[in-house]
Amino acid sequence: MKRRGALALMALGILLAGGASVIVLGIARQAGEASRSVIPQVYVIMAVRDIPDAAIVTPDALVVRPFPAEFAPAGAIVQPEQAVGKFAVGTIYRDQILMNGHVSTAKTSASMSDRVPSGKVVIWLPMPDLLSGQVGFQSGDRLDILLSLKLVQSSLGSEQANASTLSMSTQTTLQNVEIFSLGEQIQAGVQATNSGGAARANSSNQPLALLVDHQDAVIIKYIKDSGGTIDLALRSSDEERIVRTDAVTVDSIAERFRFRVPQELRSE
Repeated sequence: MKRRGALALMALGILLAGGASVIVLGIARQAGEASRSVIPQVYVIMAVRDIPDAAIVTPDALVVRPFPAEFAPAGAIVQPEQAVGKFAVGTIYRDQILMNGHVSTAKTSASMSDRVPSGKVVIWLPMPDLLSGQVGFQSGDRLDILLSLKLVQSSLGSEQANASTLSMSTQTTLQNVEIFSLGEQIQAGVQATNSGGAARANSSNQPLALLVDHQDAVIIKYIKDSGGTIDLALRSSDEERIVRTDAVTVDSIAERFRFRVPQELRSE
């Protein structure tokens, strides 16, 4: 009789212990689900292995993982397509979250000369005062160079004119000139030039590095040293044709817009 009572107590104890375990597991499960629902998650792209500098990022090198939204770094890449096929800017290490600045569409080079296409040279042109601090250019933008220059009358076809008489003439010189880089980008190094290109640099007081052929470099040298006034016209990215323009002088302005010479000047 006593033995039966002991067995019954043992069975009851086992049942109570099992019930307590079920309750504890249920509470733990509910707590885990509650904690996951409280912390917002975002998806980020991480590297599953080291990606060497300048190497092409391939799909097998990346993985999509959830990450607490509160701690996700600004600029983190959230879609594999944003990184696949691009070049690594510096070494990307395993388990590192990929940022926009970690990949680039252009391959980084050991030197600036490595990025200059064969048959081309880079020449620097000062930013015109009118544009300094006003316009943010970007590498790859296309420009036309406009020049106003004082010319001696005899050089314009008047052989008997006084050689000291000067007349202002304005004309488009070189067209569709590509910006290779900006001064501050060059000073920061090649990596800064290839760090994404999406942000436009502040062009205030920065020289423009222009990509031209050898003869156009000589022309730009003359434009810089001529003492004239230089302005730049920003081209549409869809237009590459060379447009013929007519030089503008005081005579052409007067003729086109029908300016009249004041009477007192005529009497002289």
